[in-house]
Amino acid sequence: MGGEEGRRAGGAGRRAEWDYPLLDEYDFLTTVHGLVDTAVTAGGKRVSVHLADQDDRILVTALNHQTAGQDAAGAVPAEVAVLRTVDACGAHSDHDGHAWWALLDARPRPTKHLA
Repeated sequence: MGGEEGRRAGGAGRRAEWDYPLLDEYDFLTTVHGLVDTAVTAGGKRVSVHLADQDDRILVTALNHQTAGQDAAGAVPAEVAVLRTVDACGAHSDHDGHAWWALLDARPRPTKHLA
Protein backbone atom coordinates (compact mmCIF):
# COMPACT_ATOMS: atom_id res chain seq x y z
CA MET A 1 0.00 0.00 0.00
CA GLY A 2 1.19 3.46 -0.72
CA GLY A 3 0.20 7.04 -0.20
CA GLU A 4 -2.73 7.93 2.04
CA GLU A 5 -4.01 4.35 2.26
CA GLY A 6 -0.66 3.12 3.55
CA ARG A 7 -0.47 5.87 6.16
CA ARG A 8 -4.00 5.11 7.37
CA ALA A 9 -3.38 1.37 7.55
CA GLY A 10 -0.05 1.91 9.30
CA GLY A 11 -1.66 4.24 11.80
CA ALA A 12 -4.39 1.71 12.55
CA GLY A 13 -1.75 -0.94 13.15
CA ARG A 14 0.20 1.28 15.53
CA ARG A 15 -2.95 2.12 17.50
CA ALA A 16 -3.78 -1.60 17.76
CA GLU A 17 -0.22 -2.43 18.89
CA TRP A 18 -0.56 0.18 21.64
CA ASP A 19 -3.89 -1.47 22.54
CA TYR A 20 -5.93 1.62 21.69
CA PRO A 21 -7.59 0.76 18.37
CA LEU A 22 -10.27 3.45 18.92
CA LEU A 23 -7.77 6.25 19.49
CA ASP A 24 -8.63 9.12 17.15
CA GLU A 25 -5.39 9.43 15.19
CA TYR A 26 -6.27 12.88 13.83
CA ASP A 27 -6.86 14.24 17.36
CA PHE A 28 -3.69 12.58 18.65
CA LEU A 29 -1.46 13.94 15.87
CA THR A 30 -3.07 17.39 15.99
CA THR A 31 -2.42 17.45 19.74
CA VAL A 32 1.23 16.43 19.44
CA HIS A 33 1.94 18.88 16.62
CA GLY A 34 0.02 21.72 18.29
CA LEU A 35 1.80 21.33 21.63
CA VAL A 36 5.24 21.01 20.01
CA ASP A 37 4.62 24.06 17.81
CA THR A 38 3.59 26.03 20.91
CA ALA A 39 6.71 24.94 22.81
CA VAL A 40 8.97 25.97 19.93
CA THR A 41 7.17 29.29 19.42
CA ALA A 42 7.64 30.07 23.11
CA GLY A 43 11.39 29.96 22.66
CA GLY A 44 12.26 26.30 23.00
CA LYS A 45 15.42 25.27 21.21
CA ARG A 46 15.18 21.82 22.78
CA VAL A 47 11.72 20.29 23.06
CA SER A 48 10.79 17.04 24.78
CA VAL A 49 7.57 15.17 24.10
CA HIS A 50 6.33 12.79 26.76
CA LEU A 51 3.53 10.24 26.36
CA ALA A 52 1.86 8.29 29.14
CA ASP A 53 -1.23 6.13 29.26
CA GLN A 54 -3.49 4.92 32.03
CA ASP A 55 -7.16 4.01 32.33
CA ASP A 56 -7.90 4.50 28.62
CA ARG A 57 -6.43 8.01 28.64
CA ILE A 58 -3.28 9.27 26.92
CA LEU A 59 -1.33 12.19 28.32
CA VAL A 60 0.71 14.19 25.81
CA THR A 61 3.18 16.72 27.24
CA ALA A 62 5.55 19.05 25.37
CA LEU A 63 8.30 20.69 27.42
CA ASN A 64 10.49 23.45 25.98
CA HIS A 65 13.23 23.55 28.66
CA GLN A 66 13.10 27.36 28.50
CA THR A 67 13.23 28.76 32.04
CA ALA A 68 14.26 32.33 31.24
CA GLY A 69 12.23 35.11 29.70
CA GLN A 70 8.67 34.07 30.48
CA ASP A 71 6.87 33.81 33.78
CA ALA A 72 4.10 31.62 32.41
CA ALA A 73 3.90 29.01 29.69
CA GLY A 74 0.90 30.57 27.96
CA ALA A 75 -2.28 28.90 26.81
CA VAL A 76 -2.74 25.60 25.06
CA PRO A 77 -3.58 26.25 21.41
CA ALA A 78 -7.31 26.51 20.73
CA GLU A 79 -7.09 23.91 17.95
CA VAL A 80 -6.01 21.38 20.59
CA ALA A 81 -8.44 22.43 23.32
CA VAL A 82 -11.50 21.99 21.08
CA LEU A 83 -10.73 18.48 19.83
CA ARG A 84 -13.47 15.94 20.52
CA THR A 85 -11.25 13.47 22.41
CA VAL A 86 -9.33 16.04 24.49
CA ASP A 87 -10.76 15.67 28.01
CA ALA A 88 -8.51 18.28 29.64
CA CYS A 89 -5.52 20.45 28.78
CA GLY A 90 -3.33 23.05 30.38
CA ALA A 91 0.10 24.58 30.80
CA HIS A 92 2.54 25.20 33.61
CA SER A 93 6.05 26.44 34.29
CA ASP A 94 8.59 25.08 36.75
CA HIS A 95 12.34 24.58 37.12
CA ASP A 96 12.40 22.34 34.01
CA GLY A 97 10.85 24.99 31.79
CA HIS A 98 7.44 25.57 30.27
CA ALA A 99 5.13 22.63 29.56
CA TRP A 100 1.87 22.20 27.68
CA TRP A 101 -0.24 19.09 28.14
CA ALA A 102 -3.43 17.45 26.93
CA LEU A 103 -5.30 14.38 28.14
CA LEU A 104 -7.01 12.40 25.37
CA ASP A 105 -9.72 9.79 25.70
CA ALA A 106 -8.32 6.72 23.93
CA ARG A 107 -11.68 4.94 23.90
CA PRO A 108 -14.15 7.69 23.04
CA ARG A 109 -17.82 6.92 23.34
CA PRO A 110 -19.88 7.06 20.16
CA THR A 111 -21.71 10.32 19.64
CA LYS A 112 -25.43 10.13 20.23
CA HIS A 113 -27.70 10.98 17.36
CA LEU A 114 -30.97 12.40 18.59
CA ALA A 115 -34.03 11.90 16.43
